[in-house]
Amino acid sequence: MTQKIQPVSFISRFFGAFGQFFKYMGSGDYAARCQHVGQGELLAFEAEPKVITKEVEIIREVEVASPTLDTVNEDGAHQLLQLLQQEARFIDFLQESIDEYSDADVGAASRQIHAGCAKVLKQHFTIDVVSLDVVNSAVENSRVEVPADYDAKQIKLEGRVEGKGPYNGTLIHPGWKITETRLPKVSDTDNLTILAPAEIEV
Repeated sequence: MTQKIQPVSFISRFFGAFGQFFKYMGSGDYAARCQHVGQGELLAFEAEPKVITKEVEIIREVEVASPTLDTVNEDGAHQLLQLLQQEARFIDFLQESIDEYSDADVGAASRQIHAGCAKVLKQHFTIDVVSLDVVNSAVENSRVEVPADYDAKQIKLEGRVEGKGPYNGTLIHPGWKITETRLPKVSDTDNLTILAPAEIEV
């Protein structure tokens, strides 16, 4: 945009003319610049702006829609919480504030909770890595190739996702999936909301 030049008042022009006269007479370079301006050439601040073009990377984020359920079965969730409480005191640990405990105390308690939770998973579930050719035989931090028609529910691409694939990247985590569930069968589901009964010593 061309900068608008503000007009100079008569008094300023009158006194300025003397200074410009001696400056004009004393400097050949200054006199030459004045001649160029007098011939209608652009001033430095009136020059046309330089157009700068820059290539910008387009990053495409792949969003996977959350699964929608027509009905929600709460019994299995309640049953799992019951098992975690029985074997690992899981609910007790999460419901209690650990701010006042030292890291050593929290670490000692988490060992027992870890062992109990692992026992529940081992007894009632079979869990395996995501069974795909891309990650099935690969180890973490190794380079893998993801085909263009990959299943976005089983593979999550992170970082710059450009084009339609195939994609090359580093395996950060192989993923987990449940291959078998062995939760105990229950006939009375009314008691499943009681994760742990109140304990009273008499």
